[in-house]
Amino acid sequence: MNIAFTLNGTETVVDAKPDEKLIDVLRKNHIYSVKNGCGCGRCGSCTVLLDGKPVKSCLIPVGIIMNSKIQTLESFEKEDIYKDIVKGFKQAGVQLCGYCNSSKFFSVYDFIKKISRPTQEQLQEFIDDIFDACNCTERETLMTGVLYAAALKLEREGKKKNAAK
Repeated sequence: MNIAFTLNGTETVVDAKPDEKLIDVLRKNHIYSVKNGCGCGRCGSCTVLLDGKPVKSCLIPVGIIMNSKIQTLESFEKEDIYKDIVKGFKQAGVQLCGYCNSSKFFSVYDFIKKISRPTQEQLQEFIDDIFDACNCTERETLMTGVLYAAALKLEREGKKKNAAK
């Protein structure tokens, strides 16, 4: 079956079975930021943006992505928000293992897009949700990195810089 979708800004058509997993289709198309970890959606190493929302590609049958937009880290790395997250993580001393990059980056992106000035409670809940998959950096450091990234995003957008307080 021919399945048309946009992959990293490029119109793409793949010949795949509708129940084939998105991760497998992406890897066949030389998208290697999508890691094949647990295969059951727990680890998040296969996370991509599907129409702007983080999803675990090992759980997504390719048949449901017809006419959707898929973005992987290969493309996301060119965006300003990615640079905000990287800089925020660096300022906080966050060091990722490489295995969890797509999960952490896309989760943080989604979080600071929705909540630009998170409360301590919101941040703690968010970290609890994403921390179990991979704990290559400590909780407090990751929380600080998220706050720095949110502040950098606000600064870049010309909003107040006090988001990390």
